[in-house]
Amino acid sequence: MSTFPRNQLVELARAGRVAEPRDRSLVFDLASEAVGDSLYLLAGEVSAVTTSGVAAIVESDSQAAVYPLNDGRFQSVTAYADAVILYLPFDLIDLLATWDQLAVVERRGGERDTGFYSRGIPRRWRHSFFAALRSTPPAHIEALMQSFEPLAVQERHVLAHQGEAIDHFYVIDSGTALATRESPGDDGESIELSELNEGECFGGEALTSVSRSATTVTMISDGVLLRLAQRDFARLQEPPTLAMLSLSAAIETISSGARWLDVRQRDEWQHAHLPGAYNLPLQEIRLRVNDLDPTQHYVCYCNSGRRAAAAAQVLNHMDIRASVCDGRFLNIGSS
Repeated sequence: MSTFPRNQLVELARAGRVAEPRDRSLVFDLASEAVGDSLYLLAGEVSAVTTSGVAAIVESDSQAAVYPLNDGRFQSVTAYADAVILYLPFDLIDLLATWDQLAVVERRGGERDTGFYSRGIPRRWRHSFFAALRSTPPAHIEALMQSFEPLAVQERHVLAHQGEAIDHFYVIDSGTALATRESPGDDGESIELSELNEGECFGGEALTSVSRSATTVTMISDGVLLRLAQRDFARLQEPPTLAMLSLSAAIETISSGARWLDVRQRDEWQHAHLPGAYNLPLQEIRLRVNDLDPTQHYVCYCNSGRRAAAAAQVLNHMDIRASVCDGRFLNIGSS
């Protein structure tokens, strides 16, 4: 989560909850329950039993507390006095991590080029357009980002008219726009709603069944927009056809000569990974595809299957045979 922009950390915080369990109370036991949240130790300490049966103490200011308590290391965790536990939705963290690795290429030198990957979208912008695009299947996120096209506009250019059809979603790359709305009771007077600056977006109606602009948006300076056509968004909402393997099928495939490919971030891999797994972070696949053996069959995995599906899609397009282990790393690692 250290790479997430502040707005998305705020979103996570709002979705989470904090608990102060009683001294010697059980926080979780994997043998008896499936925990849908990721649990972080914020304060105090807990006692734990590892999956190999070894007792351990975890303190909140230790390196061990950087990772979720229920990430597969521990079979059970019991609270000591003064323990504070943060519960964060696992699916939301994982979805944000997938977008973090796929949807953003850091801009360098402040240059704006016409090619998406040489231009990049600053990480701090992602929160603004994430809400509108988050339904996109992970395997299509990269293609979705490549579908944005730059559009140079001049001051006073009207980008959307209130009540009229709109067929593009926009992110402001540079310049400023003004959103206004006409109220029938104000004799046609326009009400200024907000200024839209770099990184902000509008036109989300184009991606829904509404398809009519709720506001009028006019440029009040020259600028450059990144726009996504409704048709491109629609065609990328259907999940692709991928070789999805159950856990048992994935293990059997590995036994037959395939290799695990861990597409999580490097520090995730260093913290814990499957025996023999090769680590190639999702955002590095296109740059390092030559590191892979073109004759090898790879079974991609991550924390949930989201990033693995995206990785397999890219690899298959690059003529590398790749399947997806459809499951959580927690379950794979304990099998």
